[in-house]
Amino acid sequence: MSLYFSEMMAQSKPREHVLLVSPLTFSYHLSISEALRSMGYEVTWWDERASSSTFYKIALRLFPTITARLFERSFRERLEQLDPSVFTHVLVIKGEGLSQRIAQEIREKLSSASMGLYLWDGVENVKGVSNILGVFDSVATFDPVDAKTLGWAYRPLFGRNVSAGKNNVESMLFEWCFIGTIHSDRHRVIHRLRRRYGESVKNFVFCYFQSPLVLFARRLFDWTLWAAPKHTLSTHPMSATDVTQIVGCSRAVLDVEHPRQRGFTMRTIETLLAGKKLVTTNEHILMSDLYHSSRVCVVNRNNPEIPNEFLDQPYLPVSDALRDHYSCVGWAKELLSLQDAAKHDRRMS
Repeated sequence: MSLYFSEMMAQSKPREHVLLVSPLTFSYHLSISEALRSMGYEVTWWDERASSSTFYKIALRLFPTITARLFERSFRERLEQLDPSVFTHVLVIKGEGLSQRIAQEIREKLSSASMGLYLWDGVENVKGVSNILGVFDSVATFDPVDAKTLGWAYRPLFGRNVSAGKNNVESMLFEWCFIGTIHSDRHRVIHRLRRRYGESVKNFVFCYFQSPLVLFARRLFDWTLWAAPKHTLSTHPMSATDVTQIVGCSRAVLDVEHPRQRGFTMRTIETLLAGKKLVTTNEHILMSDLYHSSRVCVVNRNNPEIPNEFLDQPYLPVSDALRDHYSCVGWAKELLSLQDAAKHDRRMS
């Protein structure tokens, strides 16, 4: 009888509900929402930006505090539609578009929920974030240097639904590939690597720009874009299916992190979980549990070179334990646990 009663109580208990506030970036919010739902949570998603227009994004980067305040009304209207009694967690990723006042209003309206902030960019690249830090129970970052310097929790990013594939060397069309957004000196590094090997090493390069205006602006400051083959530059993102296909027939994947970034990109993690070799300019990978000399080659961004012995060396597979840790579910579990524990500690103090 008591067992039956316990089961009925468990069935009638309302599901915990997460307010996920994150950027609209390559459908990552869909992957995170799916992971949270698989864990038993209800999910409500907000775009952490008030607008998707190029003008708004530029203004947010140049004048973050002023722009966030000018667009407070958009977030306030969303907040008024929420039922505060159902939310148990608020997970904000980056939070670049939130003003201090709106962050505080979320805190006050959803007072029973734990609140956590996660940065998947270096703190130097998230202008205005210092204005909202005090609102959160916990702050975590993908950047190991920021975590150590600022006393935040360190949690690397995740890989999305990646299964390890079997690499048949004979079916490889490319020695290395790059598929990603162009920023900072990223295309210069790609250009140096292509120029070093010329036509002797086959590669696949797909450079994405958020709009024709962004591509035009980039060309003003980066002459290597004028030398790039036209088919390698695009203002339309590549489909996930095509990305998987290209990576599948490449021996290695190139990753070039932002010069002010130390954390691992999602490309880093997904490449290694997929059983592909990684060529990266990010030397911090050498201290990661994902690193092995058969998997990762660290190159100099000013003089990149991929040794043949690295490409020819058999790949040591990533363990199942690491695959679970770097899954989206593993990432979400850790962040929610961090903010719950921090909220509990605040209440006890």
